[in-house]
Formats: sequence, structure tokens, C-alpha cells
Amino acid sequence: MVSDKIKIRFLENSLLINNEIFVLGDIHIGFEEHISTSGLLRIQMKDIFNDLKDIFKKLEKENIKLKKIIILGDLKHEFGGISESEWRDVLKFLDYLGKKTKEIILIKGNHDNIIGPIAKKRKVKLKNYYKYKDICFIHGNKEYKGCLDSKILIMGHLHPSVTLSDNYKKERYKCFLKGKWKKKEVYILPSFSSISFGYDISEMCDKDKKGFLIIPHKKIKNFKVIIYNKKEDKEYNFGKLGKIKN
Repeated sequence: MVSDKIKIRFLENSLLINNEIFVLGDIHIGFEEHISTSGLLRIQMKDIFNDLKDIFKKLEKENIKLKKIIILGDLKHEFGGISESEWRDVLKFLDYLGKKTKEIILIKGNHDNIIGPIAKKRKVKLKNYYKYKDICFIHGNKEYKGCLDSKILIMGHLHPSVTLSDNYKKERYKCFLKGKWKKKEVYILPSFSSISFGYDISEMCDKDKKGFLIIPHKKIKNFKVIIYNKKEDKEYNFGKLGKIKN
């Protein structure tokens, strides 16, 4: 059970904590360059900003003023360097977020080996993990002793999606995962990228790939699958992942 002092709200591919902390992750700016040179860069950035504008418009209507924005890692995609487009678009992205909050905290993901110069240029705090009350925010590829006393873990890295089917069709949706691990309540966020849709987690769990996420995949099967419906501004709980048939 989430502490009475912690209120967690689902938004489109993101979370809102206590009406003051906005959380998103796995934006993977530059991913489209890795797979194509067809102009997907502009499409990706346009989609990201459109999604953010919709979210911030909703928050403004509710008179919610953010104190912090936490990025759960993998802000950029390139492992070994910073491409010209990544440098330009990551700065543009951070500048946009900087207008919406007093503080931006960037959790270092496995794709963020060389992110320091960009973070420093915009005075963004770069951390391996970040603690707020009973919550520890991490990327998800590494475990940290500093999080041991936290009651809640919030992470990304997995890019969860799930395939749902009926008698007529199958369709894949980005999803959140919520469950228990090491006596902690865990939230795993979907990727905020419009290009990187995500991995079908039911297939990944069947393969039981080791070492990708700090939580064993056999444990993930007991996590609940939560899908956010943007039109209704409401999340739906589809039950445990291991019981979903696709």
C-alpha cells in the first residue's frame, strides 16, 4: 500500500507524484537516427512536444504547479557519444521542461554514458538515483544500496507494452507495470518516445532474459498491467501479466 503521504497519479506514459513531481523516462532522443535517415527525427520531436503540451495543459487547468521534473534515464539514445542532432534536441527538450518547473533531475540510464556535458550546460542534476520521501527513482538496470530503505521504487528501462486480443483482432499498447518486489511497491513506466513503442513484456517474460532489469522476469509475471486511456484520462488495470493471453 502506498503511504498516505504519497499520491501517485497515472498520466500518458508518465506519473504525477503528490501534484508536484512529474516523472517520465526513456525518451531516447536520437533513436530515429540509429534506424533511419528518413526524417523521423522531426516526427519524433514533434510527437514528444505535442504529448507534453497536452499533459501540461491538463495540469495548468487543474492549477497544478510542478516543483520537480524527474527523467528516469535514457534521455538520449547514442551510447558512445553525442551526435549533433542529439545535442541540439536534448537542449531544446530541457529548455522546454525548464519553463515548467524549478528543478530538473536526470537519472543516468544505460544510454546516458556521455550526457554530463549537456546536463552541465543546462544546470540539470545528474544522479544514479534520487530519493523523495519514501520513493527511490532509478533507471532500472542497476540496483543501489541507497534505495534499500525506500518503500517505493519508480523506474523505466523496460519499455513495457502488452498485446491484448479478442475474437477479432490483436492490438499492442504501451503500459505501466505495478507490483511488489523485495517488500517494495514498484512502478515501471513505459517509454515516452513515440518512435520506440516498447517491448512485448509477455514474450520477454517467457524467455526469462536475465540481467536486463534488476527485477527477475519471473517476478514481473505477477505485476499488474495498467493501461492509460488518454481520451478518458483514466487508467485500466488488466490484472497480472502472467494471466494475460495474447
